[in-house]
Amino acid sequence: MSDDTPEVPSLTVVGGPIDGYEMKMSRGTTVVIGSGRLAHMRIDHQDIELAHVRVSWDDFGLSVVDNGSRKGTWVNGQPIETTALFDGDEIDFVGPGSRSAPPKVKVKVPKGSVPEPPPPPAPAARPAPSGAGVRAVGTRSRATARRRGGSQLPDLRFVAFVALGLVLLAGGLWLVNRLFFTAPHVDSIRPPQGEPGQTVTLTGKRFRSDAASNVVWFGDRSSNASSSSGSELQAQVPPGVRPGTVRVTVATSAGRSRPVPFVAWEPLRAFLVDPPGARPGDEVVVTGSGFGEGVAVRVGGVPVQPVSVEPGALRFAMPEVPGAVGSVHPVVVSMGPRHARPVALHLGRVPLVVSFEPARGVAGDLVRIRGAGFAPTAEGNAATFDGVPALVVAASPVELAVVIPPGRQPQAEALVPVVVHAGGKPSTELAVFPLQRLVEGAWVPRFFAGAVGEDVKGQATVGTEIAPVMLLAWKDDSRSVAERALQVSARLNAAVDRARLGQTARFEAREQPAVGVALVGAPDLIVRATPQDAAAYQAPPGLPARGAAPTPLELARHWAALLQDTLVGAPSGGQPAAAVAPASGTFAQLRAALPWQYGSGLPSSRVIALSSDLKRRLRDAAFRVP
Repeated sequence: MSDDTPEVPSLTVVGGPIDGYEMKMSRGTTVVIGSGRLAHMRIDHQDIELAHVRVSWDDFGLSVVDNGSRKGTWVNGQPIETTALFDGDEIDFVGPGSRSAPPKVKVKVPKGSVPEPPPPPAPAARPAPSGAGVRAVGTRSRATARRRGGSQLPDLRFVAFVALGLVLLAGGLWLVNRLFFTAPHVDSIRPPQGEPGQTVTLTGKRFRSDAASNVVWFGDRSSNASSSSGSELQAQVPPGVRPGTVRVTVATSAGRSRPVPFVAWEPLRAFLVDPPGARPGDEVVVTGSGFGEGVAVRVGGVPVQPVSVEPGALRFAMPEVPGAVGSVHPVVVSMGPRHARPVALHLGRVPLVVSFEPARGVAGDLVRIRGAGFAPTAEGNAATFDGVPALVVAASPVELAVVIPPGRQPQAEALVPVVVHAGGKPSTELAVFPLQRLVEGAWVPRFFAGAVGEDVKGQATVGTEIAPVMLLAWKDDSRSVAERALQVSARLNAAVDRARLGQTARFEAREQPAVGVALVGAPDLIVRATPQDAAAYQAPPGLPARGAAPTPLELARHWAALLQDTLVGAPSGGQPAAAVAPASGTFAQLRAALPWQYGSGLPSSRVIALSSDLKRRLRDAAFRVP
């Protein structure tokens, strides 16, 4: 962050498995903290509810609102329903002294990032009675009495009473002037009730024409007027106002008005639905705030009778709604004239696959699967195309980025079923993807990133539709192992294109400046062979463990040999390098099944016809380092 840009507020988890996790705030946004899958800051603990609290940052600073949790929320040890947040505050999800010790959330507000609310104006000091003046009068009276030859002194108590009366009269005149002749006066406020963010109009007298000079106080929360005339003000109900009847006053430099009552509502909000997709009859929970007696729910325009209502959650059964599986229907919660912002609910059980982008593709393409109910991290999801695992590169609750695996069907285009696993559940609604492949002409090896298996996380493969060539177990300088596999595949495909143009493309293992594989004559490595990659070959997936892991240099030589055998035959039609000759003779069987035709390369039809047993043995041979 540059020196000219101030830091932004942030929320940090204290304790638990994700201790130290920090989430930066953005102005105008709201962060939901809870244990639910759709919470922005997810903290797993039995005492933390799905959407326990909501932290907002607006023009008035940071504030926290308890979302109707059963056990409540505490800030710095004090129970709250809603309150402002300042630097160093701690949000607790159980009361002090509780046996349970869930993680806390600590608030960081860098100096200058959030403006502080202005304090209410201090009342003008009353003029103090002049005791010295009283004493002076008494002194003068005694001196006069002495000059008059000892006449009787006046009663000092009478003098004090007179002085006190004058002071009280002056103070009363000042107070009457402030309240009735200079201080603002509020006659009414309309509407007489509302929620934070709503604009209200105050009518009265002696308001400042400059709107910013009028501060409207709702209890202990203030808001500057947005517009003003001598007899009318408009202002927004500030965030953090406690629900219930509050005293509203207007303060100017001339004083503060007498209060008028205003009923503050808890904001009617709908944050999320759980699950995000359902079939008719399934139970759905809407998490939000401000729910109460008289709440109404409509799903896609169809009215629904809630099963149960709590201040922070309501339950209902999914009604019969028109539309196909995957269609989106808005859920609208209302109470009288107030309506919460709609939240989306899909028709169909989650995880739910709705669409693909692009709509069709070939093995190795990166496709985005859109839907609902996905895990927020790539490791929490698995996807298969016609039963073949696909590599999940990135994920959000509504979208997955996956690499299409090689197909099992020999047709030029086949509709293959796509299944997504998330949260331990598979998608059950039918979703099919048009998977394409080249069935005629010469076969061109295209490298792509692949999944090791549905249950293997943190590893990826790089290979062709015949078999994988590399097993990667470290992200190196990429953001993840999956992204590293994508980058290596792109570099290898560039080498394939170079060979197809008749240029020399031979692979070699190198030790300097790092251990890895490169093209002969090229300065940069295509892939580094890291110690973590080598360790994965000690017990490759699906194979018995070897005595010890290979060294990174042994692994680099193994990769270079496999790549050379893959590359030499197909583009040029030449003979394979025979760099890998495992005792099993697997590669000899591959050469027998794919007779290279000089000048024309490999026929695609022969590659398609390779048996699954031979492909499996090729995979096993690639995962064994001699």
